[in-house]
Amino acid sequence: MRVFFDASVIIAALLSRTGGSALLLRFIKTGHIVGVTLQTVIDEVLEGDKPTKLKTPKEEIALFIAGSGLLVREAITATETEPYRGLIDAEDAHVVACAPRTNCSHLVSLDKKHILREDVRKRFLPLKIVSPKEPLQELLEE
Repeated sequence: MRVFFDASVIIAALLSRTGGSALLLRFIKTGHIVGVTLQTVIDEVLEGDKPTKLKTPKEEIALFIAGSGLLVREAITATETEPYRGLIDAEDAHVVACAPRTNCSHLVSLDKKHILREDVRKRFLPLKIVSPKEPLQELLEE
């Protein structure tokens, strides 16, 4: 299973090292999944005052991500996201554009407002746009 990680899932894993997002990240290290993200996503996690809000120094966040086993694709271009504009919130176009480009079967997010909506899920099939719970259930059923 190749899983694309949105910033919200990485942030949740940082906030709760025992929660579902952190558990899903741990499955990368065990080889049960291939975890993929985008440099743009990493930049989102590290931008502005997020380290302050997370009460975690930027360097520690960077080490957490580096140690997670996530494969990080280079930043996506405006040309690559252009076909997705109008289909999803412009600020989230990079994740739905990149997940299929990296051959991911799942895109995990906690963004209920923009990404986990039913209309968005249907629009980007066969990509499974899910919360961390769904791939965790699939892994536990194997």
